Amino acid sequence: MNKENNHTEIPSVYYDWIKRICAEKNIHLNGELSHVKDDKLFYISSEIGVLYLKKMTSFINDELGFTLKLMQSGIINSPEWIGYDHDMKICLMRDMGGTDLSSLPPMVLDLETSINMFIFLSCLQKKSVQLIKEKSVFGFDYRIGTMLEELKDLPETAYEMLSDTPYQITLEETVKLKQKTEYVKSVLSTLNNSLLPDVIHHGDLGAYNVRVINKNCIFYDWGCGGAAHPFFDTVRLLSSMRDKLPSDFFAKENIINAYLDEWSEYGSHDELKNIFTIVDGLLAFYMLYCKYTRTRNLHRSYTEDPNLISADGLGLNKRYETVAIYLKRFIEKDFI
Repeated sequence: MNKENNHTEIPSVYYDWIKRICAEKNIHLNGELSHVKDDKLFYISSEIGVLYLKKMTSFINDELGFTLKLMQSGIINSPEWIGYDHDMKICLMRDMGGTDLSSLPPMVLDLETSINMFIFLSCLQKKSVQLIKEKSVFGFDYRIGTMLEELKDLPETAYEMLSDTPYQITLEETVKLKQKTEYVKSVLSTLNNSLLPDVIHHGDLGAYNVRVINKNCIFYDWGCGGAAHPFFDTVRLLSSMRDKLPSDFFAKENIINAYLDEWSEYGSHDELKNIFTIVDGLLAFYMLYCKYTRTRNLHRSYTEDPNLISADGLGLNKRYETVAIYLKRFIEKDFI
């Protein structure tokens, strides 16, 4: 970050998003943007950087604020990814090095690195227990009690939200959706009685948000983060990296067992394994829930202000399509 030139340094992956925001706001980039030598980063004027930051953080969650709280609380340590200059009120994003987990070739991730990744995740989760209780760090509410409340009107709200889009669902699908949500409510009620505490929740912990650096990992992009049962993030991550693991069936079992051992104070191994299996069976619901709640919030925001723009480059129409896809997967899921 160059304070003298009052510029913000941002990875080039955001270049198209910046252009789109500026175009929609009739802001010209003439002379405002300059690439550094390796083309991985570019500098942009603080004015436009702040505009991007405000748009990015105003849509789904205050990503920067949530990340800062996690960093200040000592839960995560990734200042290379996103920082904040309080004097200049501008953001800094930087390439972390290493490789995204999603970019690794199939079957290349060794078992030791994989196990350490999940032990690291459990450590982050356990460090956050008290902060979540105090709501010192919170973000989105993915807790089971909230899920149960959201499920009461999910079928009707989803039907209405998609009704004027190319991705509308039929009345027959809505009926099936109600049946499936009734089953999920009964399972969530059982999970709600477990001793496991609510912890920080990434909310989008796919392989594309994990950076592997010298056999260590960093979880980044906490913009959808909040509070939840610990096993939802874990099941999501394990599912997203299944093609990166050794083909041996026992690799996955070894990872799960190592992760569950970190939670031994909350139950026996068999009890924890049973809970993990239940959460694993709810993955289709969990994926739908995350996509649905974020899109519904955006839908309501667009209803209030049609001139809003999507700072992450997806746009509301793409989100509608995504919700419809996950709705159909959930409806087709055989839970029995």
